[in-house]
Amino acid sequence: MLLNSRSLIDKLVRKNLSFLRITSFCLFAIVGFFILLLASTIYMDYAKDFGKESGLWKTNFVVLNKKISSLQSITGEKSTFDQSEIDELSKQAFVEELGVFKSSQFPVKLQLGNIGGMRGFTTDLFLESVPENFIEVENSAWQWTTDTQYIPIILPKSYLNLYNFGFASTQGLPQLSENLFTKIPFQLVLGKGENQQVYPAKIVDFTTKINTILVPPAFLDWANEELAAKTTVEPSRVLLNTRMDPDADMLHYFEDKNYDVNKDELKNNELTYYLQLAFSGVLLIGLLIVGAALWLILINFQLMIEKNKKKTKDLFLMGYTLTQLSRPYIKYACLFLVLSYLAAIPLLFISDSFLQEKLQRFIFVEQSQWIRMSCYGIGLVLLLILINTLFIRTSIKSIITHKKRAS
Repeated sequence: MLLNSRSLIDKLVRKNLSFLRITSFCLFAIVGFFILLLASTIYMDYAKDFGKESGLWKTNFVVLNKKISSLQSITGEKSTFDQSEIDELSKQAFVEELGVFKSSQFPVKLQLGNIGGMRGFTTDLFLESVPENFIEVENSAWQWTTDTQYIPIILPKSYLNLYNFGFASTQGLPQLSENLFTKIPFQLVLGKGENQQVYPAKIVDFTTKINTILVPPAFLDWANEELAAKTTVEPSRVLLNTRMDPDADMLHYFEDKNYDVNKDELKNNELTYYLQLAFSGVLLIGLLIVGAALWLILINFQLMIEKNKKKTKDLFLMGYTLTQLSRPYIKYACLFLVLSYLAAIPLLFISDSFLQEKLQRFIFVEQSQWIRMSCYGIGLVLLLILINTLFIRTSIKSIITHKKRAS
């Protein structure tokens, strides 16, 4: 009896399926799913790291310093920011967050002994720090206390390039990759005279964003207090975390205040903003298309339910339950949704492979995220199935409830 009842209602639903409407729904759904998945995959593969070769620095930041005049060169006056200038800058509408550079106030030497075919060398340098919330580096590698075994350093990538393509090539020394460079044990000689101390150091990351040697703020504060006679100085540079939307007034403000800024950073931030805006628009279009497809199938099944209204009432009076009456409608709605989603997956794979082939000369992607995005898409499909199920059950329930009241 159960099998016969299922077969009877199933035939009733199949008989009223509109090929044109179902085909239209599937095409809409396939296109919508494809756009959503492709845009998400491209963003995860390329756009989320646009404008930064390393995940070290937050995207929308700029470094400010004051322009040095000829008179300052003669008089020796320092171009620093006083507290009133910092306060004024932090109140500007385009500033999300402001941080200052702190510099070492004591002599610093970096030395390396003979290791792996490299001759030992010693060089003078300086150390700086910025607030930790301006960089994104693994916490365990960047934290420092007096019990830490080494001083972590973030080095400009340009320094590595200078060594590999300048110093090493002319001195007969081996060239080193970034990964190998981080394995080399260095030593920092801090201070002078009786206060001079030697600490092991290790490079934990590289940056292309700023030309300075960074150490953790906790270490630099401690070292300045221990080794420097003057620990409090006005900063010569500030770091701004700007709002994502480009602000034309920002550059005018910098020019009026005679602040020097890398305009490439501003252009990069603006490009990042518009790129993310474009991807948001594409994702929205994909969602609208999927929403239109969902609405189309809901209307289609609503028309079928209305068309079979009298037969549904009769079957309910014969003893069929709400679940039995709604199951065939739900089954076909879910089937069309799942088939449409599955049809979008090969299109995603083909398009992603094509893009990787064309862009591999410019951007290398170690592993595409299309499988991951496809798995996330299953969650969207399940949500749509749930909406369909609730809609169909509600429609049929209103019919049989109305029949009960009429009786």
